Amino acid sequence: MTVTRFLGPLDIAVVGCGVAGQAAATLLADTGHRVTIYERFTQPQPVGAGLLLQPTGLAVLRQLGLADAAIAGGARIAGLEARTHRGRSILDLRYADLHPLAFAVGIPRATLFDLLHARLGKSTAKLVTGAEIVDVDQTHLVEENGARHGPFDLIVAADGAHSALRSRLIPHARAPIYPWGCMWTTAPDLAGIGAAGLLRQRVRGTTLMMGLLPIGPRHGQDEVTIYWSMPMRALGRSKTIDLAAWRRAATALWPEAAPIIDHAAAAGDFARATYRHVALTHWNAGPVLFIGDAAHGTSPQLGQGANLGLMDAWVLAETLAEAPDLLSAFLRFERCRVPPVRYYRNASHLLTPFFQSRLAPLGWLRDAVMGPACHVPGLRTMMGSTLAGTRRGWLSTTKLGDDGCFPLDAF
Repeated sequence: MTVTRFLGPLDIAVVGCGVAGQAAATLLADTGHRVTIYERFTQPQPVGAGLLLQPTGLAVLRQLGLADAAIAGGARIAGLEARTHRGRSILDLRYADLHPLAFAVGIPRATLFDLLHARLGKSTAKLVTGAEIVDVDQTHLVEENGARHGPFDLIVAADGAHSALRSRLIPHARAPIYPWGCMWTTAPDLAGIGAAGLLRQRVRGTTLMMGLLPIGPRHGQDEVTIYWSMPMRALGRSKTIDLAAWRRAATALWPEAAPIIDHAAAAGDFARATYRHVALTHWNAGPVLFIGDAAHGTSPQLGQGANLGLMDAWVLAETLAEAPDLLSAFLRFERCRVPPVRYYRNASHLLTPFFQSRLAPLGWLRDAVMGPACHVPGLRTMMGSTLAGTRRGWLSTTKLGDDGCFPLDAF
């Protein structure tokens, strides 16, 4: 169907060359806007661990012509399994419960970044690197060194959970750092943990949590991303991580994964990640619209960050194509994105202490309730659709299409 364009081609700046920023810049350029994307690094690069592309994120990648390559570059994920250190099941969810053809994809962030970056290069969007944008002066971007760029009709802030523009333009926005983060690395799947195509987790109380996400083959060997939960006080850059102690603790938690753990400890190539709980009362400040983690960063418990950012990018391009003016586009964008984003932000925030906290009773409650809840039909559907990213709120969800894919036209 042909959509009548009311807004003429706009001059648009996108700040941030991550998942949401690159997707937004490409989609906006493809619909006729004049787009320039600004990145603070001289050489754009991915930041973060392997991630889980849900049906929502995959749907946006299909619009970009990248879904097949993403699937080929990652590992098909059939569901989520979480157990205690004693083997008690606390989560057992399958995408097939939503649709027989549904699945997710575990993918290295670098692979997704490279796909989006190559696609960005095929668009008309211009990329400016080495530009650290710290402020907006009316319709101009301002670099840390005082250099100015613009004017622009629209500025899209996609500079991540620790957004400099959000701190500057919405200084009273709630964006506290979670008291727990993680260290992560990628290792060969020497134990065959990923053979079943499941994101697997092991927990002990609320203070120990380890995840193994299959992310596909590299150098002829299937690999997994390892996540290990840690309190913030242990994640400071000045803190040295005792990998020998980690190896002992991880092996005791998950003996079957010992070959993977041993390899990772010997390699010692771990990175650290911290997270913010971002809640904005308004997604825009004048002509600046916040998307992705800059607008709604969450804990990683539900694994929705990249998927929400991809959906933001797609909805933004669609609303600009259909709105008569920029204000109407902002209002339509918020009406569309606020309900699902609010749900996932709140659900992740509520769920996190059951897995990462010093509140031991929450671990007891989780172990007693969550496993049985997975087998209650209504609750299982809600939990499965939450995992798949298809919820629109506590009481509504979007059904997958006949092909098992997420229908973007539902939004």
